[in-house]
Amino acid sequence: MALPSGTSPVEWTAIVLTCQNKDSAHAFQRELDLRQQKGFISSSVLLLTVEDPKAKVGSGGATLNALLLVSEYLSAKQGYTVVNADVLLDSHILIMHMGRLFPYDSCGKAFTCVPASYSSSEFAGLLCNLDLLLDSLTSQLAVGSPPGIWVCSTDMFLSIPGTTGIDWSEEYDICAISVPGSVEYAKDHGVYKINKKGFVDNLYFQGSKSTLESCHRQDGSVPLVVGVVYCSIKVAETLLSFHVLPPLDACTYTGIDSGEQPIQLSLFFDFMLPTCGEMTEEEFVNGEARRNTPAIENKGQAATMKMARSLLWKCMSDFKLKAAVIEDGQFNYMSLSGEEHHRHLLQCPLQLQSNTRICWQKLCHAHVSKSAIVGKSSVIINSVVEDQVNIGPASVISHCHLKGRCHIGRECLVNGLTVCERDLKNSDLHITDGMILQGFHIKLHATGDAMALYVLTVHGRSDQIKAPIGQSTGGFCNTPWKVFLSRTGITREDLWPTEAGDDEKCILNAKLFPVLRTKGHTGLRDILWLQGNGKGSPKDLDRWRSSWRLSFEEMLSFIDLSQEFQYRRELFYAVGQLHIRAVLVGRQNKSLLSLYNSASREGFQQQMLETLDSVACSCDDPGVVARTLANIANVLGAMAAKKGGLRSGPAANKAWRKAFKLLEEGMAGVPAGVQALAKEREKWLDRADLLVRAARHYEGAAQIFIRHAVMTARKFIDVRPSEMTPVGKWVTASCPARLDLSGGWSDTPPITYEHKYGGAVAIVSVLMDGKKPSGAKVKRITEPHLVLVSTDDSGPGTSLIIKQLSDLEDYNQPQTTGALLKAAFCCSEIVDISANQTLEEQLLAKYNGGFELHTWSGLPRGSGLGTSSILGTAVMAVLWKVSGKQYTDKDLIHAVLHLEQMLTTGGGWQDQVGGLLGGVILGHSKGELPLYVDTTKVSVPGDVIKAFNDRLVLVYTGKTRLARNLLQNVIRNWYNRDPAIVDTEHRLVETAHECAHAFGSGDIVMVGKCLNKYWIQKKRMATGCEPMLVRRMMDALEPHTYGTSLAGAGGGGFMYVLTREPNGVEIVKNVLADVEGTENISIHTAVVDEEGMVVVVEE
Repeated sequence: MALPSGTSPVEWTAIVLTCQNKDSAHAFQRELDLRQQKGFISSSVLLLTVEDPKAKVGSGGATLNALLLVSEYLSAKQGYTVVNADVLLDSHILIMHMGRLFPYDSCGKAFTCVPASYSSSEFAGLLCNLDLLLDSLTSQLAVGSPPGIWVCSTDMFLSIPGTTGIDWSEEYDICAISVPGSVEYAKDHGVYKINKKGFVDNLYFQGSKSTLESCHRQDGSVPLVVGVVYCSIKVAETLLSFHVLPPLDACTYTGIDSGEQPIQLSLFFDFMLPTCGEMTEEEFVNGEARRNTPAIENKGQAATMKMARSLLWKCMSDFKLKAAVIEDGQFNYMSLSGEEHHRHLLQCPLQLQSNTRICWQKLCHAHVSKSAIVGKSSVIINSVVEDQVNIGPASVISHCHLKGRCHIGRECLVNGLTVCERDLKNSDLHITDGMILQGFHIKLHATGDAMALYVLTVHGRSDQIKAPIGQSTGGFCNTPWKVFLSRTGITREDLWPTEAGDDEKCILNAKLFPVLRTKGHTGLRDILWLQGNGKGSPKDLDRWRSSWRLSFEEMLSFIDLSQEFQYRRELFYAVGQLHIRAVLVGRQNKSLLSLYNSASREGFQQQMLETLDSVACSCDDPGVVARTLANIANVLGAMAAKKGGLRSGPAANKAWRKAFKLLEEGMAGVPAGVQALAKEREKWLDRADLLVRAARHYEGAAQIFIRHAVMTARKFIDVRPSEMTPVGKWVTASCPARLDLSGGWSDTPPITYEHKYGGAVAIVSVLMDGKKPSGAKVKRITEPHLVLVSTDDSGPGTSLIIKQLSDLEDYNQPQTTGALLKAAFCCSEIVDISANQTLEEQLLAKYNGGFELHTWSGLPRGSGLGTSSILGTAVMAVLWKVSGKQYTDKDLIHAVLHLEQMLTTGGGWQDQVGGLLGGVILGHSKGELPLYVDTTKVSVPGDVIKAFNDRLVLVYTGKTRLARNLLQNVIRNWYNRDPAIVDTEHRLVETAHECAHAFGSGDIVMVGKCLNKYWIQKKRMATGCEPMLVRRMMDALEPHTYGTSLAGAGGGGFMYVLTREPNGVEIVKNVLADVEGTENISIHTAVVDEEGMVVVVEE
């Protein structure tokens, strides 16, 4: 059945992994814990990794032991002193069996990595079979299931279509998951015989042709056993009771600890077979149903097994087994065939799931240098491929670091191999077509202390590794044994004990692979000669014979799982470090945040920091340096793990001042400045709150280089000398407000010069309540000092008299009184605070006196109408005019960019464009440095302007915006290259052009649609910018408007409304009168000001 929309994943109570020994249990537990730390498994889930009490207890025995242990844990957690089956009543428990060792992946079938990654995830990582099985169970098969236990083998790839689930409306004792398969495939696997009511009458393993035909479905397929079973609470309680019932208790650790001899039980042929409709007690108890399994020769063991089956029949036969066949599902067993495994990785059957959360890739977390050659259809997973590596078509490379002259043939499988030029010793590495070459980390205990070794194996892709030497299918390195032995000079006695029969001799137990030599180490040479590049030399044979060798089987039993996982992690982050450099230096729109998050959980954060330090030190682009420093902030934030407070905050601690001062020198100060930052950073790493504060200072350091980048706009300032105005004569500039109709945020540095399409904003200049709301005036005075007066609608304003240069030094602290005016005197070059002359000396020498500067604004703080930048425009205009400088609009636009960087407020360019030019304007800039802002005046017919004016209304929401915090978050997300943010930037630029075109063509309706689209885009850019009151007002106004948006960054301030009908002010008043919480709002008229800024000199 299809899953209903909106269904939630199952909430597991516990997930248990069973494995063969204690060492592997520790390694697997760490892997589970890491997945939980990364949020792939809920933090509430109990995770256990349980080693089997003895070898070969079977899937049924492993299930019983796991169920007992998880029940003990849950019982203890709930305060019981003995195992209590009641803990199962509300539990969803998943038991996953790791199974036997796998010759094609050192970490086993469950942890075999596939060429895929999550499309979007907070954490980066390799995806393996276990992850996808867990996802299918959690998000599909188990959704809606009653409490109970799920048992899942991990020895197969199970593909379940994306929307498929199970109908849990009927009650199940046991539900076996099945998928349709061909009769040909079923010959080597298990099959259910299902009756018309869906119950299982029998199950077979490697059945005969007639047996399989009895299981036919209408379409000719047969229902395959796929190793996934659900057991109800009744069945789970019965299974749990077996731990006190001899001889069944011998499958559990309590039975073994009580001195019982272990017995081997199958989940399917011992626990589930009694529940099949056609099964008889006699047939089951006598073992007749265990087809294709060897008979037990020991009479005592046979009697014990008969007793166990008798007890199982008594306890289990009343339950009914029903099959749920997933019609479009697919099952692929992970066999010992090298050809099959190669095919599974090359064309992974799990791709059929159509899971939109998974992205399948030929190059999956891989770094391939430009000089390397990768053949068509080849797959590379978690590997570094550098220099002159040549990989043939249809080969699979996983967990490898290849460097040097390596030639890998077609259809090869290379896994876990590390090769550098030193290993090659001035020769080439040649792997012939169709070979499987693998590296393993093993640990030997025979010599007392454990000895860690890295060893290699080679064999052919078409080799049947369990085929006896005497069979026609037997062979090694894709050639018959006879040919191989003749070519190499190796004898059978070199490989197997003389007493072994030919039917016992195969690749798995042949002592083929050198591990140790009395003189020197074994290496590639000792392995590669076996593959057959010509006739082996006597010297190769002598070296091989003088080595201590292991068989494949022995090698697999000695695998050091912890080291294998660690090797993969180290390689993963080595690829990550190369990826960091490529993304930052190459200015790619890719996010690295998930990599940093994972590194901080897995202990690789220092490597990330050192790589980023290196990138910053070696780069000659201020934009790249800024992004790199912001990425260091992200690593520190990831290390804090959301425990150190808000990321946004002050960044002026004295401890960082030395490093900041070096960075202020520009690119020349980068190496020393970055090293100084790193040295200070080391003191801030031991607490989450310190990490967050350090991250803020790195973002502050990034702002320095944003300033350096934006200040490249000075190139486009070209003021010329002219006459100063007379002493005592006021120069006054009056400016309209600006409304950003579409495209805002695309003008914000660094976005505007890093974004592929640059920035574009559709802007309209407006009078509010019939007035230009902001302005500045200045006059020359005879006294050699500066008088600064600021007034706004909040009160009487402030007045400062500046007589010392030191009084201007805090111009870069925006919260300081008069900071904008102080910065403007420096930016206009009226005053040079770095000069040796005093302020008085400078003013007298150049101007015969000082200046009195006033600014005003009729707009509240945080209005969203561009007040501060527009005031900066007015101030720069009057200062240049009064001091005898002739300027153009272009000069002013770029000067205000410079001014805001000096002020450290870091704004974009839309405000000064709107406050300066008047009318409807499309501002635009290219995604490059130096930053140049161009403008296009949109020609709008007069009747369209009138229609727009009749419908435009400004509503002051009464909410003060926190624009700086919003700005910090947006820049942080941009530097993260959050895919949603990058995509929204594209949309913003598109919408700005659409809006300008709509204005020019007189389409007011389309202008309104652009406003609505723009507001959605703003909310994507700055999460939390829409207060609840604003949402209520917008909802109430929606039937009466073409479009609405908050001005500027959002979060409060003014909302602008474009009504459907004229007389917009009255319409808005009437609608909002009934909206709760609008007591403090105010409604204002707004009309297009086609005049723009006006500068007047007093006569």
